[in-house]
Amino acid sequence: MTQLHAEVIAAQRQYTLRARDQNLGLIAPEAFVRGIRHMGYRSNVEAIAELVDNSIQAYAETVDIVFGYDADGSARKPTHLAVIDNGHGMDPDMIRFAMMWGGTHRENDRGGLGRFGYGLPCATVSMGRCFTIYSKTSGGHLHAVTFELDTVIDGNAGAEREAAIPTPELAELPHFLHDAMRRSYPGGWQSGTVIVIEKLDRLDWSTAAGLRRNLVRQFGVAYHKLLWATRVQVDGEQVRPIDPLFLNPDADLHNLDEDRAIALDPVTVRIEGDERRVGDVVLRYAWLPPSFAAIDKTRDAIGINANDRFPIMKQYHGIIFSRNGRLVDVQSRTPWTIFINNDRYIRIEIEFSAVLDEAFGVTTSKQQVSVSPEMWDRLRGAGLHKAIEHLRAKVKSAKAGRPAREPRTVSVSAPSALPARVTRGLAVPRDVAVSDALRMLLDEIESRASNAKLAVRTEYRELLRGWSERMAATPRDRGKSYREQTNTD
Repeated sequence: MTQLHAEVIAAQRQYTLRARDQNLGLIAPEAFVRGIRHMGYRSNVEAIAELVDNSIQAYAETVDIVFGYDADGSARKPTHLAVIDNGHGMDPDMIRFAMMWGGTHRENDRGGLGRFGYGLPCATVSMGRCFTIYSKTSGGHLHAVTFELDTVIDGNAGAEREAAIPTPELAELPHFLHDAMRRSYPGGWQSGTVIVIEKLDRLDWSTAAGLRRNLVRQFGVAYHKLLWATRVQVDGEQVRPIDPLFLNPDADLHNLDEDRAIALDPVTVRIEGDERRVGDVVLRYAWLPPSFAAIDKTRDAIGINANDRFPIMKQYHGIIFSRNGRLVDVQSRTPWTIFINNDRYIRIEIEFSAVLDEAFGVTTSKQQVSVSPEMWDRLRGAGLHKAIEHLRAKVKSAKAGRPAREPRTVSVSAPSALPARVTRGLAVPRDVAVSDALRMLLDEIESRASNAKLAVRTEYRELLRGWSERMAATPRDRGKSYREQTNTD
């Protein structure tokens, strides 16, 4: 056991000794438990991030998110979800407190990612009705405690009941974790914590592939400054860092093509927070060339011409707020301006120390900030408003100097020449060229797809992909209907 780990375990033992005479019951009336399941996480990604935060703060070098499935062998949708780390682990007594809302020896800690002690129970019950904490310290034995939500919410509605937290018992890890443990720890798992969530009834994605894809992408952005110290894997796929400012040369998408983000000089401001704590606020800026998100650099990043950078630019659009190196929120308005679509090409990050949590209004779930008027004034005084206008001017100038696009040759020159089945019921002005009408249509489809639910968005993407393949086909095949081209009978 390292000296650092030993100090943490000693702090845990001190905490449990002080609190041992207190009531270890978890007071959980039905209304409380039902309400806490609606903690307000934007999605499962933010909930699982709470557990990853705990692992990182436990000095884990590896964090694995593992999916488990029913015994029938179907791997479409997970029935179990686990977060495994090799951090310092917990003493058995500490496992009981970790299961409580507010049970943490790191109360009001400003040096890491956790602080309140709400993340583990809130995150787990937001996804499933049963969770188990397995943990062991270096040289110790594996102990576990299971919490069944159904034992609390069954019975007379509104009755005051107390659900006692069970005593930790010696345990073995579930069978579905064995392969992941062997891959990640070929020399043996020495210490750490495993959270297993079962009875998953609140998953946002209908398939394991959708959940995996969103976790990998969003964790790549949220933890892009921390992945050098902690490796994170999702269902066997390693999370790669994605810098939303596109400035880090070691991050994914930086070298996607020849276009590069152009940085402005960062600005650091020292600010005094509550209890006379002093913390740093770092403002980072960059702007992107007009072709940055496009595959064909002579055309706009619309529809199928948008490259892999575009979803990041769109999702993280506005001012990015990072706390202790971890992204917590993105806001598209300030007291003096609102970010519009063209502002996707300006990138702004405000990173602050956790000692300034109150000034930035950090919520319990660490997924939102509510910046105080005083802090907005300090940021304005640091030149934030001038930097935004300067970045906008840079992008506008770059777009104005962009070479004019060559008009594309099309076989028809007027909407009236389009097939009747295409224009039937449509009011298409005669002075609109087909190429312009097509561009506007693709723009509209992209807009609808971006704002739609996942299933609808996928259907739009498939439609555009089929259209693109048909355009690339031979003239003979191009004249066939889509049904004829895809008929395999």
